[in-house]
Formats: sequence, structure tokens, C-alpha cells
Amino acid sequence: MKYLTLTIALFATLLFAKDNKTTLKVEGMKCQYSCTGKLTTVVENIKGVKECTVDFEKGFATVVFDEENLASKDIVDVLTEKTSYKVSEMKQQDTKKETGSI
Repeated sequence: MKYLTLTIALFATLLFAKDNKTTLKVEGMKCQYSCTGKLTTVVENIKGVKECTVDFEKGFATVVFDEENLASKDIVDVLTEKTSYKVSEMKQQDTKKETGSI
């Protein structure tokens, strides 16, 4: 019975865990390989971050994180402190404008 209760509690935690996604504008990256690698490494080492993808050409980083343990502002603060890039959080409508091309 004890194991059943623990198993149910674990599944409930995983089921109701709240992930959030934010898109960051990153200015100052000079090269696709090492700059994106550095950015990804710094972000993925932040406790609560689950995934980070960087689009060098557009200057975006998309981060999936646990919103119960971390806020998007915290990610921006860490990147500002640990890199030389200018980082800001983008609103959802801003990312849609940037991704289209004619």
C-alpha cells in the first residue's frame, strides 16, 4: 500500500508539473558554433531549465523551464551575468513578427 501511494504521488507530481516556455532575444552572438554552444551550456546549467534551443540566424533562444522553481527573469539575469550578450525576454507577438519572412 505504501508503494502504491508513493507511485500515485510521483505520477501526480509529473502530471501536474508546470512547464513554461519563453523566447529570449539574444544580441551579440558572433558565431554559430561556439556562441550558441556557450549560451546553451549556461542556460541548461540553471536549475529548473529542461530544454534550450538557440536559433543563431534569428538571434533567439527558446527555453523550457519549470515555472514553480524558476522565472524567465531569472534566466535573463543569469545570461546577463555570465555572458557578454544582451538578453531580453520577448513577448509572444514579437516572436511571431520576427519569424515570418517575405
